[in-house]
Amino acid sequence: MLNSIIEQLKLVKDFRKNRGKRHELWVVLTIIILALLTGNVTDKQIDNFRKNEEHKLIKLLKITAKKLPSYSSIRRVMIGINLIEIQLIFQSKIKKYYWQK
Repeated sequence: MLNSIIEQLKLVKDFRKNRGKRHELWVVLTIIILALLTGNVTDKQIDNFRKNEEHKLIKLLKITAKKLPSYSSIRRVMIGINLIEIQLIFQSKIKKYYWQK
């Protein structure tokens, strides 16, 4: 199911300016979502999750970067993202997987 969600996150329109953008939006969103799903809800908790799980996340997400997005990059995405678009992704996945069972 994670791969299915990631594929949908890759379709989310990136609102950020190209200048200085080092990480794909889907990577930042996936880190935020995984942090939230594991009970890390504050900015600081999400950042600690990112730091503590960095090597695992790089491997899991199969990204070529040696480092994950910084605290400020994650925070900017959290502030600027269209939450309704993310909510619709989750609603569609929940309907798909739970209606089948």
